[in-house]
Amino acid sequence: MVCITRHKLLQFNGCKRLLKTFFAFLLLIFSIQAISNAQNSKHTDFVVLNSADTLYGLVEHIHSKSVSPRFYKKIRLTDHSKKRRQFKRKDVLAFQAEGAIYQSFWLSQSSEKIKLLNPRYEIDSKNGEQHFLKLISKGKLSHYHLEWWEQGESALLSMDLLKKEKSPFFIRATQGVFGLKFKVLADYFADCPELNAQMKQKQFKQVGEIVDFYNSNCLF
Repeated sequence: MVCITRHKLLQFNGCKRLLKTFFAFLLLIFSIQAISNAQNSKHTDFVVLNSADTLYGLVEHIHSKSVSPRFYKKIRLTDHSKKRRQFKRKDVLAFQAEGAIYQSFWLSQSSEKIKLLNPRYEIDSKNGEQHFLKLISKGKLSHYHLEWWEQGESALLSMDLLKKEKSPFFIRATQGVFGLKFKVLADYFADCPELNAQMKQKQFKQVGEIVDFYNSNCLF
C-alpha cells in the first residue's frame, strides 16, 4: 500500500503545472520563430503547421459571402498553382491572411467562477479553447485582438488582449463601451511603477499608447 502525504501531493501538482507552463512556452517560442521565418519570405500570406511546415499562397479563414459571416472550420490555402488545400484549425500554429498575422493559442478562464468579470486568459493547451488571435504589435508587451461574431450579426467584434514576454497568460485591456480597464491594468503593470502610477491616474485613452509606453520606458 502506497501512502502519499499532503506535502508530496502538493509538490506533484506543482510539478504538473510547471511542466504544462513549460510546454506551452516552448510552443509559443516555436510559433514566434516560425512566423518570423515566414515573414522573411518573399511570399505574402502563409500557413504554419504544427509539423513546422510553412506553406504559401492565398489564405482564407472567414466565410464572408454568407448572410451571417463566420470563421471557416478549416483554414483554406490556395497555392500559386491554384491548388486548394484545407487544414484543420487544431493542426495550424499560425497564418497570415491579407497581411494580418493570426497566432493559435489555447485559452482558458477556468480559474474564475464568473468569466465575464475575469480579465485573465490562461494559455492552457490541455483544457483551453483554441483561438486565433490577431497580432497587432509584437514586443516586450505584445498586443492582440480576439475576434468573434455574435450569432446573427454581420459585424466582427473584438477585444484587446495584452501579453508580456514569457508570461503564461493574457490580460484583457478593455471592457466594451466602458473603455480601458484601468484598475486591472494598474495591477498588471505593478512591475513598472511609472506606468502603474499613470494607469491609476487614467492618463491613457488607447491600448496602443500603453503598449508603446511599456516597450519604451519599462526596462528590465
